[in-house]
Amino acid sequence: MTTEQVVFPIHTRWRALRVWGYLALLAMAALQTATAPAAEPEPSTAMVRQASHFWQTVAAKPDQRQTLLRQHFSPALRERKGEADLLETFASLAEVLGGELSTAVPVVAREDGAEGELHYSLPDGRRVALMLTLSDSDPPRIDRFGVRPLPPEVSAVPRTQLSATIAARVQAEADAGRFAGVVLVAQGDTLIHAQAIGLADRRSARAITLDTPINLGSINKMFTAIAIAQLQAAGKLDWQDTVGRHLPELPNAAIRERVTIHQLLTHTSGVGSYWNEAYAARKDQLRTHQDFLETFIDEPLRFEPGKGLEYSNGGPVILGLIIEAVSGLDYDSYLRTHVYGPAGMTHTDHYRRDDASAGYARGYMKGADGHWQDNESDLGLRGSAAGGGYASANDLLAFSRALSAERLLPRAQLETLWTAHTQPGPIGYGYLFSVGNTAGHRWVGHDGGAPGISAEFLHYPDDGLAIIVLANQDNAAAAMREWLHALVEASLFRAP
Repeated sequence: MTTEQVVFPIHTRWRALRVWGYLALLAMAALQTATAPAAEPEPSTAMVRQASHFWQTVAAKPDQRQTLLRQHFSPALRERKGEADLLETFASLAEVLGGELSTAVPVVAREDGAEGELHYSLPDGRRVALMLTLSDSDPPRIDRFGVRPLPPEVSAVPRTQLSATIAARVQAEADAGRFAGVVLVAQGDTLIHAQAIGLADRRSARAITLDTPINLGSINKMFTAIAIAQLQAAGKLDWQDTVGRHLPELPNAAIRERVTIHQLLTHTSGVGSYWNEAYAARKDQLRTHQDFLETFIDEPLRFEPGKGLEYSNGGPVILGLIIEAVSGLDYDSYLRTHVYGPAGMTHTDHYRRDDASAGYARGYMKGADGHWQDNESDLGLRGSAAGGGYASANDLLAFSRALSAERLLPRAQLETLWTAHTQPGPIGYGYLFSVGNTAGHRWVGHDGGAPGISAEFLHYPDDGLAIIVLANQDNAAAAMREWLHALVEASLFRAP
């Protein structure tokens, strides 16, 4: 772990991989076990003031953050974590949370000498907790910090009022400019709510519909896991196979000889990601998984395989190549034949950026001037087995129902994917599936994000429930999903 304590759901934003990746879920242990330094004379005043300094640093312009870091954060923290990693953490927080918290008034939830916890509410309904430990210097400085999401504050509504309640929230968020996309909730054959709002293309004023393909980001990893599991069930590979058994010509000997399929599926392989300079230089020419592989294959492993944990986009690329080698089909053809087709997903594919006939939604991100701009210049030519494909909300519902009906894999095989092989925090990770349990009900799924891309998918294996949020603008799906997740569980599972 190279960042200070930041705990958020698994996320794969291009500029925030190390913070929102899988390792971020490990972060609270150091804060919880730290020994508190000497108390300040006025701890409440000092705590709130330093919390304000924390968010001011997060919200500052990049060229101003280092000055604020040295002014408000202790030398011990800067030495312990490294200024570069701390600055990366702040940039990631600014990207995901925005700058509103720099002026927000917190609620002090806990204070014990020089340690405290403060709660904040964002305009979009998200709530976060900031945990601080202050140094015993004069004036006190921030010596440790932690940031984690808090559950949204929602009240249960009768099932008959769920759809109207969701519709009102979606409309309010769209009117505020914070959401454009699709929200869908279904249980079994019952569609509880389905709503598309906003524009798929702001230049042509083309509207988003329930069948509009929207970029999924890392949600595609689930489809890669399904494909690998199908090949395992057919006896064509084993979870503990080394990469070299299926890709004997792979040029990186360490990956070829020491990394297993299990480790690639659980982000424990030590393989890094392709978000690097080589990718940036070639992203407009990358067409095949071999092309993607070449952007990172010469990099050394981040750690000994099986001895660490780091969210990876390189690992699924290698899995994509294994799917191709074992099946004899290219990755996209395999998924169309064995996943999308059987599930009834008719608006799902790895569309190319220049495929005007695909009808997908353009992604939009807010520029430095506050105006929306499309994300075409940030996208590569196409996505990979790690993410960047497209699907409609109706197709993700079809996928959820196909899982329940065992049309893609028998339940016993799915349970292997849905077992938390690593559990670093409240959200576990199976085989390219997130795994959680709230209100006594188990859910699996994944999220995805990148500039102009924000997507969330939850499937409840034991309840037949699906929660789907797809957005074609920055950071829009996560807040909506958090609120929707809390509302649906309170109304369906907790209400008398």
